[in-house]
Amino acid sequence: MAELTPPTGLRVGPSPGRGRGVFATRPFSVGELVEVAPVLVLPHSDDDARASKTLRDYVFGWGDGLALALGYGSLYNHAWQPNLEYRKRLAASVIEFVAIAAIAPGDELFINYASSHPEDAGLFADLI
Repeated sequence: MAELTPPTGLRVGPSPGRGRGVFATRPFSVGELVEVAPVLVLPHSDDDARASKTLRDYVFGWGDGLALALGYGSLYNHAWQPNLEYRKRLAASVIEFVAIAAIAPGDELFINYASSHPEDAGLFADLI
């Protein structure tokens, strides 16, 4: 696996109505890699992890189990029109976060955790 380095150009801070969020401290261009986050894989049989409502808000579906993204990866908030997309790299045990819109310093970074359509959100409830 390639060497992972901490993300630069990001900070964690309060996000109104959402708790914490991740914010840009420098501009990011469309297509730019924002972060490569290593993941902690939680097997499907880890019932305590699946049952924890708090943990469920921070994990990604990962093969037959779940994954907690380290770095800032599990702190990006959800938006129906996000400015980041994520790419799961199962074999490398990382998630790549890539800008899909221009991001200015001070902008909060968002991903879409569910689908491209709010009316489909219920279809994804059982994935995490």
